[in-house]
Amino acid sequence: MMTNKNNNVTRVHFQIGLIRHPPVNVPVGLCYGHTDVPLKEEWEQYAVLPSNFQNVTIYTSPATRCLKLAQKIAEQYHLPYQIEDRLLEFNFGNWEGKLWDDLTKELIDEWAKDPWGWNVPGGENGQELFDRASEVWQEIYQKQENALIVSHAGPLRLLRQVAMNIKPIELLGDLPNFGKLEIFNF
Repeated sequence: MMTNKNNNVTRVHFQIGLIRHPPVNVPVGLCYGHTDVPLKEEWEQYAVLPSNFQNVTIYTSPATRCLKLAQKIAEQYHLPYQIEDRLLEFNFGNWEGKLWDDLTKELIDEWAKDPWGWNVPGGENGQELFDRASEVWQEIYQKQENALIVSHAGPLRLLRQVAMNIKPIELLGDLPNFGKLEIFNF
């Protein structure tokens, strides 16, 4: 049970936590969506769960930057984890591994006009990212069990809005901070 700001007791049936991977060791401004990049050395400091959120199943992107964090949390708290490919970051296709500043302004402008429907060359569009991430969310939500989702800025930005029942969902909104855990009660 939890107490809200009016000191009324509300019953929590289950919780879903969202955490973005820790900071990565890449050049500033690098586009690295599906690319597997290393974590910065101090990443283990993010493998901490609050005492009221430890009986969870972890669902993680297979990218090393998420998987290492999920495995460390699972080990520390004796929790099960599952690798979920649908939690991968946005697929930037031909833009992967390039600096944002090196991409043509015309292509970025095209994407910005219709991020939901325009496919990044060799990659995906926003609707595809939303569809795969929200499928995972629905599967977890329907279980009504405590869960932790370890993923990337793109999927988590969308799932946070789903958790908060925000409509319409913004694809290019604020990014979650590296290593930040946010817990939603249902």
